[in-house]
Amino acid sequence: MRWECSSLLSRRTINHHLLFAAKEDDQSSSSSEPPLSKNTVKRHNKTATNKNATKNGGNTRRKTSKGSSAAAEKNAILKATPSIKSTTKSSSSSPPPPPVKKRQSSTTSAARNENTSTFYYYIQFSRVFQRHVVYTTTTPTTTTTTTTTTSQNAIHDQVVVQSFQFLDDAISTYPKARIVAPRDVPFPPPLCTIDWTLSSSSSSSSSSSSSGVVVAGYNQQEEECESTIAGMGLIGLCELEYGVVNDVHSMNGKRAVTADADAAIPTTTTTSSSSGTNNNAQQQQQQQLHDVQSNESLRTLLQLVSSSSSSVVPRHFFRLDHRRFALGGHTPKSITINHARVVSLLSRGGRNGGSGSSSSSSSSSVGLAMNSLDVAFVLSNFPQICLYDSNELETLIRFLLAPCPPSIISSVTLVADTGVGGEKVDWPKLAYEGYGVGLTLEQATKAMRVMPELMALYYEDSRKPSVGYMYTQLQQQQQMSPQLCDEVKMQLGQFLEGTDFSDTLTLGYLYSLGISWKKLRLLLSAFPLWTTNNLDPGWEIIQRGPVRSSLKRHSLDYLRQRLQIRPSDVYRMIKTHTRLSTYDAATKISPTLDVLQRSLHLRSSELKQLVLRMPSVIGMGTSEKDGGGLSAFDQRLDFFQNEAGVSIKEIKESVLKQPSLIQYGISSSLRPKLHFFLTELGIPREYIGRIIHTSPAIMGLSLTDTLRPKVTSIMKLCALHPYEVGMMVAISPQTLFVSQKKTEQALKYLASALSLDERDLGELILKAPRLLRQGLDTSLMKKIDLIAEALPSTTKDDSKRVAAEILRQNPALFDTSNSVLTERIERCVYAKKDVAQYLLPSQKGRKKLFQYPTREMGDPILMSSVETFDSLSKIYPDAASAAKEMGMKKLDIVKACKDGLPVDGHYFSSLIYPRVVKSKTPSTTTTNTARTVFVSMFCSGGIYPSDNLETTRGHSATGGFAIQIASEGIPDETRLLFEISNAANKCFGIRVPLGRERSGKKLLTVFPLVNPSRNRCDLFACASALRVLEAFLATKRNDMQLFYDIEVYTDSTYAWKFVRDQERLMSLGSCFTSQEMLSKLDATDGSASNIDIFHPLARSFSRLNGQEEPPQSKNHRPFYNSRINFCSSFDSKLQPSEIKTLHKLAKSAAMWQFNRERSFVPK
Repeated sequence: MRWECSSLLSRRTINHHLLFAAKEDDQSSSSSEPPLSKNTVKRHNKTATNKNATKNGGNTRRKTSKGSSAAAEKNAILKATPSIKSTTKSSSSSPPPPPVKKRQSSTTSAARNENTSTFYYYIQFSRVFQRHVVYTTTTPTTTTTTTTTTSQNAIHDQVVVQSFQFLDDAISTYPKARIVAPRDVPFPPPLCTIDWTLSSSSSSSSSSSSSGVVVAGYNQQEEECESTIAGMGLIGLCELEYGVVNDVHSMNGKRAVTADADAAIPTTTTTSSSSGTNNNAQQQQQQQLHDVQSNESLRTLLQLVSSSSSSVVPRHFFRLDHRRFALGGHTPKSITINHARVVSLLSRGGRNGGSGSSSSSSSSSVGLAMNSLDVAFVLSNFPQICLYDSNELETLIRFLLAPCPPSIISSVTLVADTGVGGEKVDWPKLAYEGYGVGLTLEQATKAMRVMPELMALYYEDSRKPSVGYMYTQLQQQQQMSPQLCDEVKMQLGQFLEGTDFSDTLTLGYLYSLGISWKKLRLLLSAFPLWTTNNLDPGWEIIQRGPVRSSLKRHSLDYLRQRLQIRPSDVYRMIKTHTRLSTYDAATKISPTLDVLQRSLHLRSSELKQLVLRMPSVIGMGTSEKDGGGLSAFDQRLDFFQNEAGVSIKEIKESVLKQPSLIQYGISSSLRPKLHFFLTELGIPREYIGRIIHTSPAIMGLSLTDTLRPKVTSIMKLCALHPYEVGMMVAISPQTLFVSQKKTEQALKYLASALSLDERDLGELILKAPRLLRQGLDTSLMKKIDLIAEALPSTTKDDSKRVAAEILRQNPALFDTSNSVLTERIERCVYAKKDVAQYLLPSQKGRKKLFQYPTREMGDPILMSSVETFDSLSKIYPDAASAAKEMGMKKLDIVKACKDGLPVDGHYFSSLIYPRVVKSKTPSTTTTNTARTVFVSMFCSGGIYPSDNLETTRGHSATGGFAIQIASEGIPDETRLLFEISNAANKCFGIRVPLGRERSGKKLLTVFPLVNPSRNRCDLFACASALRVLEAFLATKRNDMQLFYDIEVYTDSTYAWKFVRDQERLMSLGSCFTSQEMLSKLDATDGSASNIDIFHPLARSFSRLNGQEEPPQSKNHRPFYNSRINFCSSFDSKLQPSEIKTLHKLAKSAAMWQFNRERSFVPK
């Protein structure tokens, strides 16, 4: 017996069709095969799909099971299409085969993941908690029995094992679990073109294709499934299973290839393309049929939710069109059935005598206690609830009424007390165990009656009424006041950042019902849909860059759904990258995220981390250019793979460490640095990939201002060739991240403490290059002291000398931690061994990566475009190389190094002939009789909370800075410090009480400007020090007996870059306006980005050094009794520990302001 059937179901007003074709073969083969493990929807025309994958962001599919019989597949079709009757016997009693796709898992055992004859694991999405839940059940999910009894048993047998935010995390943890579609997704999934041609396992591919139905115009344009499931990643609806697990909850009469839908479709068996005209007519007929069905479903819903009572008036209009009914497979019959279930849920608690607690043994007792008028009000204002799955709504209500978890569950207690860590709590499992938030039936009923949007299961339905309506209505009930709104923001501020103000009013109303702040934190953590994005960008975003006047709600909701993030994260992303507000979800955001995740092999959680750290990656070009050229993203992948020799796995790990790596310009940044490593430092190409992989941030450092000066500093102090420094960088790339001042300080200390000349110091560094990453006071000094204390020498000097000799012979001891070295010394002492002999180097060791014949190398040549050599244009291995590239003679290069005269605008320097740069400190006219007072001011800035990989870029932060004052040459230092402190009080509005001394040596205050960052706070600390000096010296204008020689120190490399050139500062200080100053700044050095701080700094510096004011200035005069110099803190007399302490004070000031804004400290 053979049979065929076909049905065409239009999913949209464009050509989207569904084609079924099945063939019945010998029944003897069906009885010997196990049932189908899953009903997988397979797309037609894989070639076209893969071609569109790059353009539209196609899905990475789960492969169908191999070896499944035709009879088993036929059973799946019969289950999906109940209108088709079959006489084939089902083999539901047989256990399902192993899961389709084998995945490795390190977190669960094989027994836990395998579907045995007793337990079956499957994954299904929960719309209430927006998480993917892993269930286990004793009822086989592939049984063909669809009776109500079996369905109810399947529900009660479900056990929640664990839940995940992202589906791929659930799959990797439970690799053999089956992935089941959500309960409210019809089969086949919406917006999908499907070709399902089934044949027996023994049939050839030709017979399978010949039995198919050919439709004219079929599969002309294939689109991705439209999914409302959060955290799906690259997995589409077509890759999920649609079986009895879905039918457990099924709404009777719902159009999911049902008899109602198929009855009106003429069955056609066609084997030739000549009938294309008739098939087109059938398509149009089917399209019209489903449009009529959708309109009838919408009309049915409107009739059901409309109320004849004049007291029930909808408070706002809702947007609900027939397209949503078509996508959900709704029919008038399914709408009517689900409406009755929703009405029962809303009023069931009242009929049961007010018993709405989930502790009741019967599931029918769970519900709210609304009367008929309240139910009519809810349905008329929120008719979408009739489209929801009733089991999901019951889960939500059950969680509201269930008792709170015990305090022994520390993760839940932490969320309730602080609101932190909600994403780490397994809310579905808590709900399954009978826990919730402990609302009373009256509280839950009133909350859902006033705000039915709290029951929303879709992002598009969660938006609440207008703020004006809510504020008016709630104020009339005397349950809302401005003071209560302020209290809500203070208690729940971490949840309300970037949300609509209606959320604040809603939570205030809930608090007025007696719901505590702890319970509200639990609710907001468990239900992501309880808060919505604010579509008004606000001033903080508008002042940062181009932004839409009203944000795109669909794009914001898609970001939340795809990345599983909160409105606060979306707000911070837009604040960091304002152009994100202009991107469309379908044409820009979704394709870009798909390409990033697929190309870099990212898990969804890793994609979330990448996007939150660098939102601008969404703006990258990922589609091919018109001429067929590579996209910007593909160009960078090609560079790293083919030029730098980095594998895809290493690129992925590097990008997660440094997200901006894939945004650096190839010609302007990446390729010049690659050339620097290869030619100037002589690093072999095979080691470049290792450098980028271990230290990707090195590709973001400036060549002229950071990399070359640091290399040159090490070369000079250690008498090393650039190729030797290159060998050191290949072994320890992180050395180039250490501040140049810290590196020089450490090298000078080692030369002094170990009695080494330059070349010996260089040999020491080559043996242990990682020692330059050690802290001076916390590691290098400490190790010398530890060894010296363990030696049995008579005097302290002898101990230090012997300890220095040990470290000279075994510099690898510097690389070990203090605790490891202490343990080694203790073992030696306990064994009564000689410490000096015990710590000597062993014959074992690491093999060197490579070695250069440094003896034969010439002297390196430096080239710079400025006479000071603060920034370098090139490092040549010798004069001959420089002459060859410049087209000059070698003697001319040597002469240029000696004379210091520029050649074609370039200066040259050799380590043999070091150039002495004259000081360009501006001179100041003073009298010979004036006594000089030396004042030092040490500045440091900080922010809180600090920026790191675990936090979203753009998070709210506060800044602070600290200034430490020291003076010499004045008898009454106390009075001087008191006067400076009074001047600071005039300049700063808020002084932080932390760390203040009576002597006034330390000043702590908060950063008063917008956009606090570490760099801005450091630069502002320098500007504030000059402001304090101006206020202090304004009282000393007439005192010409004292001359104030002041040095302002900064511990910031960023600030030092702007203030180290004193002559440039004097020139910029003559600019009266910031616009005039911008015309003199170099756009490439970044100084223009903080012009609001840099311009006042330059103006104050100019006045304090006696430079005349511009003619436009009327309120300022120059000072003739002072001279100001900027210096680096690492060149001062302060110990590294003191510099670090000052920075901690600055950060404590920022923390104090952060807590003060949140009312954690007294104002």
